[in-house]
Amino acid sequence: MKRFLVVCAAAMLCCSLAKGQEAEDAGRGAGLSIIPRIDAGVLYDGENKAFSFTFGNTSLYTLFEGNISDSWSFSLCNHWVASDYSYGTFSDALLEPTKGLYHLNLPGGIGSSVASNANNFVDWAYVTWAPGDFEFTLGKQVLLMGGFEFDDYDFDVNPLMASQLWNSYTCYQWGFTAGYTIGELGKISLQGAMNARNSGFSVALGWDGEYGPYSMKWSVLANPNYNYADAPWNVLVSLGNRLTFGGFSFTADYFNAVGDRNFISDGTQMLYPSLYGHTVVTSAVYEIEDGWDFGVKGVMNLADKDHPYGFNNIKGAVEIPDVFLTDPDDVYGFDELSTFSAGLWASWYPVEGLRIQAAAGVNSLREGVGCFYGMLGATYNFNLKLW
Repeated sequence: MKRFLVVCAAAMLCCSLAKGQEAEDAGRGAGLSIIPRIDAGVLYDGENKAFSFTFGNTSLYTLFEGNISDSWSFSLCNHWVASDYSYGTFSDALLEPTKGLYHLNLPGGIGSSVASNANNFVDWAYVTWAPGDFEFTLGKQVLLMGGFEFDDYDFDVNPLMASQLWNSYTCYQWGFTAGYTIGELGKISLQGAMNARNSGFSVALGWDGEYGPYSMKWSVLANPNYNYADAPWNVLVSLGNRLTFGGFSFTADYFNAVGDRNFISDGTQMLYPSLYGHTVVTSAVYEIEDGWDFGVKGVMNLADKDHPYGFNNIKGAVEIPDVFLTDPDDVYGFDELSTFSAGLWASWYPVEGLRIQAAAGVNSLREGVGCFYGMLGATYNFNLKLW
C-alpha cells in the first residue's frame, strides 16, 4: 500500500521479511508490529465559541503478517484502542469508542464484532495466493475502492483532515478478490464482498497503474439499494490520481458520494454509509531524505440534496430512528452536510520507527460553523521478527 507517510509498520515489516528470506533462502517468514499512536490538541468550536481538548487519532494497532511460502501470504490487522476526536473527556473520547470496537454496547456483545456492519477490532484478516501474475485474496479486507485516501493505514490518518466518506464508510468487509497484473499496463481486480449493511453484497472492479510520474487507482463499486425498488443499485465511483516528482507528490481523489459520520448506524446496521453528492480530496506532500515530511490537504464534501434519491426527495420514504433526529425543522439532519476541511501537517522521524506529528487546520464539520484545531502527537512502531 502506498501512503503519504514514509515510516509505517508494513514497510518496515516487509523489509525485515525480505532480508530474512534472502538469508534463509526460503519463502517463509512472519513479523508482528505493535503501533501505538498518541495525539493531544485543542479544538475551537465556532458554534459554541469555546475551546476543548481533543485526543485526535489516539489509538493502538497490531499488524501480524508474513509469507507461508513463495506464493502464499497472510495479514492480520487489529484495532485495540480507538478515540473520537469530537470529544474531550476520557470516557467519551477513548472509553466509549474503544468499547464500540468490541461491540460491548450491542446485542450479542463481542461475538457480533465478527460482522461487517460496523468497524470493530478486526480491521482485516486475509490470506493471499499469488501464482505468477495472478493474485487471489480471501477473508476480511479493504473494499476495492479507488482513491489514495483509502490507501493510507488508519493510524497514519488525521480524521479531521479526512473526508466525510473516509470517516463514515465501513470499508473493511469479508469477501474475495481476484487480480491480474498485465505486464507494465497495470493491474485489474474484481471483488465480491459483503456490503456495509451486512445484509447483502457488493461487487467491484478496479484498475491500478503506474505510468512514469503518474499513478492511478480507479474503481467502480456497486451494492444493492434496499430502499428504492426503481433504483436497485448504489454505485460508488472512485478515481484516485497522483503525480510524483522526486520527493514531491500531488494527489487528487474524486468520489461520487459523500458520507456523514453522525448518520451511519442505528447500533445494529449501517443505514447510510454513503450519500448522494461529490467528494474531492487534494493533497500535496514533500518528503525530505533527512527525516521530515510536510503536507497540505483540502477536502470538499458536496451533498446533492436535489438528487432523485437525495435528501430533499426521500422524506417519508425511509423510517429514521429517533437517535438521528438532530433538529425538529430538519428531521434528517442533512441541511449542513456539504462541508470542507483544510489543513497542513509535518512529520519528523528522529529515530527508526518513531514519528513525531503535528497538524493544524479548519474543518466545517456538519454544523456548517466548524472548528479550528491544532495538535501534536507521536506514533511508534515496535517491530518484531517472529520467524
